[in-house]
Amino acid sequence: MRKLKKPQRLVIIGILIAILLGAGGYLYVQALDQGSDTAATTTSSPSTASTTSSGDDVDWASLPTTNVTLLNTAFAITSAGTYVLTGTTTAGVTVNTDGNVRIVLNTATIKSTDGAAIYIQSAKNTYIQTAKDTTNTVQDSANHSDATIDGAIYSADDLFLEGEGTLNVTSSYADAVVSKDDLTVISGTYGINSADDGIHGKDSVTILNGDISITAGGDGIKATNIEDATKGNVTIKGGTITISATNQGIQAEQTLEINGGTITVTQISEGFEAATITINDGKITITASDDGINGSASALVSNPTVTFNGGEVNVTVGSGDTDAVDSNGDVTLNGGTISLTAPTSSIDYDGSAAFNGGTLIVNGTQLTAIPAGMMGGQGGGMR
Repeated sequence: MRKLKKPQRLVIIGILIAILLGAGGYLYVQALDQGSDTAATTTSSPSTASTTSSGDDVDWASLPTTNVTLLNTAFAITSAGTYVLTGTTTAGVTVNTDGNVRIVLNTATIKSTDGAAIYIQSAKNTYIQTAKDTTNTVQDSANHSDATIDGAIYSADDLFLEGEGTLNVTSSYADAVVSKDDLTVISGTYGINSADDGIHGKDSVTILNGDISITAGGDGIKATNIEDATKGNVTIKGGTITISATNQGIQAEQTLEINGGTITVTQISEGFEAATITINDGKITITASDDGINGSASALVSNPTVTFNGGEVNVTVGSGDTDAVDSNGDVTLNGGTISLTAPTSSIDYDGSAAFNGGTLIVNGTQLTAIPAGMMGGQGGGMR
């Protein structure tokens, strides 16, 4: 057989590659960093990872997919794309790029001996996705040399959580999941155990769906932006959320809006706290040692409001200086079924109270007006 010259071989190889890619085939390039214990397999588009809601926002198929077996050295992501992680590392994962990154956890255990286990220094958007029917673990160290990086999962930019598997996050230092911008939970199952706050988004926390269980030494879910009146918000649209926290179950600096889902908050000081609280739908159960639902002024909102438009709300508070519903401004009941168990004060308010519709039950008795809820029913007021 006549041997082809090198240029002819290159042309034929190029044609074969084009045919394979055009037919939906894959081109694999095996890469191994000889200076580390982390092996990576890079796969050309189309992406081999499953897509959920993030696929509507980012064209992942146009970006490369990297399959990574984690060992005991740090793994650094420095370019856009999908990274499918399996195995175990005690040295953490970092992200530093200006593009979109999707981290698919496929039976992965990610820990750190100093600082966050997953540290997103920079990215346009980061999606952390759990592969279907897998259980994954993320855990930080008890000591962080940089105290400002205060989460087991810490993102300086927008962070999305999604998937069809389970992610267990343990924070031994401070918070479990932190975003310094917006944090969105799209889907997935999450077990969160945190020394301080469970889920903390500075600008916002939005929960669309998912099964979330939080045990927190601080607050369960919180948003903390105090500089911008349009930020510092928590919005819940669906999912099943169970919170056991030492302080507030859900705390928003500006607005807390609940449009659906099943939320159970127990063993806490206060259930909900925000400057503006609006409950449109959902099934909510709160057991609190202090106030159940607290509309409290923020740096940017001087007249708090608590508004019930729908849903099923059950609040139980302990005895003493407690209120089932406490607003330092106004309380409005437009709809829903609100059942309050409060030995001292059912509803307390500084401003006005309006009963426009819905069902209000206080200590087993259905009422047709909002009671003046201060000690012994002496009128609304802040205590």
